[in-house]
Amino acid sequence: IAREREEKTRRATSERASGKKKPANETKERTDGTDGGSMRRTGRAGGLAGLAFALFFCLLLTAAGEVEGGVTWKYCKGDWEASISNVTVLPDPVRAGQEINVLIDGEIGRVVEGGELDLKVIFHKIPVYKETDDLCDRLETCPANGSFTVDAKQKLPPFTLPGKYQLQITAKDTEKKSLVCMMIDLDIKGPASFF
Repeated sequence: IAREREEKTRRATSERASGKKKPANETKERTDGTDGGSMRRTGRAGGLAGLAFALFFCLLLTAAGEVEGGVTWKYCKGDWEASISNVTVLPDPVRAGQEINVLIDGEIGRVVEGGELDLKVIFHKIPVYKETDDLCDRLETCPANGSFTVDAKQKLPPFTLPGKYQLQITAKDTEKKSLVCMMIDLDIKGPASFF
């Protein structure tokens, strides 16, 4: 890196001495000893590259996870019988000591008489809480056939650490066959009195 800087400085000094001007789209040399990083002038090509990156990022969000009302989620790896169309987390923001309500709308192509709903909370890649509930207790109507809504409510302990969590939800039928698995990103704030 030091050799590259010395070479750039030598070229710039020699160009200035000979009176040559740099093309408008060439990188501007810095006097503070750095190469300028993102301070480079790239003209129209840079604007198009930025636009292409923004479009790629939007496509990546759509493919890897859905963003509905500020909720980011994705399917777990695998093929799932049920499909999810919407996820809502209330309240927004989620706060320690308050009840959290996760509403999941989806669709399944057969009758599901019941089963289990596994909830796992992950904090910094470490599972910190696990619960298994009767699927019918969490479904708006049971048996489910076609469209369904899962309503998962849980009161967070007041000592819940603020930070970024993931909620993994897996639904299984009465024969323990997995219907769907998804990961929801949650940003939990401290108690309301902490702001």
